[in-house]
Amino acid sequence: MSDKNSASPQLITNRPRLERILAPILVVAATLLTYGSLIPQLGFYRDDWYLIWIAQSRGTEGILSLFKGDRPFNGWLYVFDYWIVGDTPLGWHIYALVIEAISALAFLWLLRSLWSQRKVETAFMTLLFVVYPGFYQQPNALTFNHMIMAYGGALLSLAFTVEALKAQKAANKVILTLLALILAAFYILIFEVLIGLEAVRLLLVWYFFQRELGGWKAGFRKGAMQFLPYMLFAVGFVFWRIFLFQSTRRSTNVDVLMSGYSSFPLHSLARLVIETIKDIFENAVFAWGVPFYQFTARVDYREMVWAAGLGFAVVILTGGYWLISQKQFSTGSEAEPYLQAGRDWLILGALIVVLTTIPVIAAGRDAIFAVQWDRYTYPSVLGVALFFGGLIFYVMKGRTRWLMMAGLLMVGVVTHYFSAAYYRDFWKVEREAWWQLSWRAPQIEDGTTLVVALTPGYRLAEEYEAWGPANLVYHPKEPLKLSGQIMFDQIWVDLERGTQEERVVRGTVPVPRDYGKVIILSQPSPSACLHVLDGKRFDQAVTEPFDVRLIAKYSNLKLINMSGVQAVPSLVIFGAEPPHNWCYYYQKMDLARQMRDWHIVAELADEAISLGLEPADLSEWIHAMEAYVHVNNVRQAKQVARWIRVDKYTYVSLCTQLKALKNQPVDSGYERGPLFDMLCSRD
Repeated sequence: MSDKNSASPQLITNRPRLERILAPILVVAATLLTYGSLIPQLGFYRDDWYLIWIAQSRGTEGILSLFKGDRPFNGWLYVFDYWIVGDTPLGWHIYALVIEAISALAFLWLLRSLWSQRKVETAFMTLLFVVYPGFYQQPNALTFNHMIMAYGGALLSLAFTVEALKAQKAANKVILTLLALILAAFYILIFEVLIGLEAVRLLLVWYFFQRELGGWKAGFRKGAMQFLPYMLFAVGFVFWRIFLFQSTRRSTNVDVLMSGYSSFPLHSLARLVIETIKDIFENAVFAWGVPFYQFTARVDYREMVWAAGLGFAVVILTGGYWLISQKQFSTGSEAEPYLQAGRDWLILGALIVVLTTIPVIAAGRDAIFAVQWDRYTYPSVLGVALFFGGLIFYVMKGRTRWLMMAGLLMVGVVTHYFSAAYYRDFWKVEREAWWQLSWRAPQIEDGTTLVVALTPGYRLAEEYEAWGPANLVYHPKEPLKLSGQIMFDQIWVDLERGTQEERVVRGTVPVPRDYGKVIILSQPSPSACLHVLDGKRFDQAVTEPFDVRLIAKYSNLKLINMSGVQAVPSLVIFGAEPPHNWCYYYQKMDLARQMRDWHIVAELADEAISLGLEPADLSEWIHAMEAYVHVNNVRQAKQVARWIRVDKYTYVSLCTQLKALKNQPVDSGYERGPLFDMLCSRD
């Protein structure tokens, strides 16, 4: 990919039919390669869980009530989405992918409405939009498909506005303007922080007329009249949002936001200025480096090869499109108009990044490259693509230009692949944990609070990620019967006091929580099984993270109904039952141990050993060893002891705990002395 004269891309002066097909195909192919490769292995995450649960338990009315306090239009939209997609994760991910592709095509149409002669350049800037790595939550499809949808609606609205400006017939102008206004209402009712795009609309209208009329003053006068319907709409929306609509959700309540400004005006002004400047650089520049580094700092090289292969495929397709375009399009040599367009992209892009960043900061938000918080970079992606388009096609020359384009495409695709890989692994941890719990606990007493600590790196962020799937497993399509909580620094205080409280999710879902009725679930490492902790067995927690060990004693296994009807997770939501590997036998041994059926525990251990199964976390052998001690199978007990001793940390930790407890009264049939002698003596 190099210019014939190493100066500037040649000006395209006609519009052959082939290019109209090739450019959209390239854009859609890049979208599929960037976001589609891991879709079959993705699932539900974070906020998805309370929406799926409420859709099942309360139906349409529940979904609408969930959003009536902050974004009521989203409720109706989710009702429509759920009617189409249902409970299947794959459906939601395909749905989001289609929306992503439509948004990319809308971006291409918008650019070509403004720069109809710049076919190659507008196609390349659309690819930058597609792969923009600053927002990488697309795998969290159910939660974030509306954000992608809103942005796509905004791009279509802007494109209709430009087409209305170009329309010769009054009727066409009116129809296109109405469509633009309808889509403006659509996107802004979904996500009000996108209000900055209305300032972008004014900028584009002014740009259109100043270019047509040859002066910025004339462009302003003409543009102001054309922008009037949109200005009235924007003012009307702001008036409704501030003075008429009362949000019951604190994070979107205007009164709460304004009270902060009035109470600390200088601090608020300083924050607005400083954070705006920071986010401008984060959105436009750091987005191409920080997420990429975060995801690739420690990676499996086989995964890196696959990710780089996808990026290389996008680069090859882009190069193929460029080569075909050079042969198919008749060209001229007007370098000056080309340079003017490149300069315009650079300036417009920078201004759009500023205009779309200010409302985010003013709303008390901030762009951070972390789980979910990167969504506040997304409003600026239009400006970022234009800015880098201007940088590439105005500032850079020759091979440097194409190396820059190829590098940005590679960075974007690789970043999104590893984001999807993270969510793929997260889903594997999550879904297998709930399947393992169902193997371990046939039923759980109503009113129980499940404290869930998944493996580090995949820990839950909000408590509804615990109670949502738990109720979907044990009480599908029923009212809330199980509560949940995640790990936080002061949780031991509530556990010690047996606190009873109620959390109301989004102002509509009351979630009572009783810290006196708790079962603690922990997975100490990705390769370990889920551990349903027994507060009376400190030896069971020797490999748990320190914060989990501190609270393990509060876990009450009497809340498990061992004779209840066996709960089976929904195959639609949680996928097929995982293979019966070591963790299956471990959970069944743990259940039989709780029932004091040592012969069953020993039989399960024998079967697992005969199948060549073994734990990655050697502390999980303790149930088998204990059973062998109880059934007087000394040979197998000693063999298991030798396996445990392979891991010095586990061995020493277990022996330390057993030694401290062996002289205490026997409880629940658990004899610590014989177990200590078998494991910790070298006889």
